[in-house]
Amino acid sequence: MALSPLEIDAGFAQLRAERALEKRLHDVRDPDFWRALNPELTVTEFPLAKHRARPAATPVLAERCRAQIIADGYLATPPLIPADELARLARGIERVVDAGFPSTLAAVYDEYFNIFNGLEPVFAPLLGDDYMMVTQGIWAFYVQAGDDGRTLWTAASPHRDRMAPDARTMAHDVPSIITLWIPLEDVTPDQSCLYVIPAPFDEDFYTPERMVHAEKIRLQDIRALPAKAGAVMGWSSHLIHWGSRASQFAERPRMSVTIYFQRRDVPLWHPFHIDPKQPSSFLDRLMWIDHSMARPGMLSGQRPEGV
Repeated sequence: MALSPLEIDAGFAQLRAERALEKRLHDVRDPDFWRALNPELTVTEFPLAKHRARPAATPVLAERCRAQIIADGYLATPPLIPADELARLARGIERVVDAGFPSTLAAVYDEYFNIFNGLEPVFAPLLGDDYMMVTQGIWAFYVQAGDDGRTLWTAASPHRDRMAPDARTMAHDVPSIITLWIPLEDVTPDQSCLYVIPAPFDEDFYTPERMVHAEKIRLQDIRALPAKAGAVMGWSSHLIHWGSRASQFAERPRMSVTIYFQRRDVPLWHPFHIDPKQPSSFLDRLMWIDHSMARPGMLSGQRPEGV
């Protein structure tokens, strides 16, 4: 199928952005540059050293999440993350963007990973007490007003996540790996909120099928998921989901962060992960970002074997 002029323009814009980034690798690879850019944020080797409690997470909420992700393929909580923590990371992402970098480079900071810390009351009943953070696919989103979602580093088009097929999902059970997505500010449809096809309306959801067949999507089955700041969204890797084009009248960019949680009693879905007791170096984070951007070695200069 031939590309449209808008898609061609988006491709060239993506190429220009990558070339501009390659010219700034000296800064990208210097942790002190990032510390100076965001003095409120930290870059250490133990981003999960300070455990955080999320007091709003209750057994009742955990059971609702279990029922929802089994029935619909996704879950949604009320706000669980304190406003000051959200605001600190949001300011950090804005400074990264204002400095001319892709927003996902905010994942060099400890606070990116620590925002997912302390969610055990919700996710331990779903994934087991010792679940893991998988760092392949980490992303900090910054979707500006009017963004049409055509480039690789903005709102994603309809897709299923990479970590599939999942035998537990196909058995109508809680997935063995769940994508988490946390909005740092309230997200409305104007700002490119998430849209999904719930499991009952996707004939391929419980199969190993990886394609997204647009012609099979019934428009009435599409569900918008606006969210409050600090809410936690989660879904199976089988779920079709995407971010919409943003309205030119959106008052704020859409800012959100994402990571995978997986059970520990199944094989590791990807070699990239965080162990709270082991160091996660600055170079590790650059490698994770490289692979999340589908450009292995671009930022870190490292291409680990087997990934």
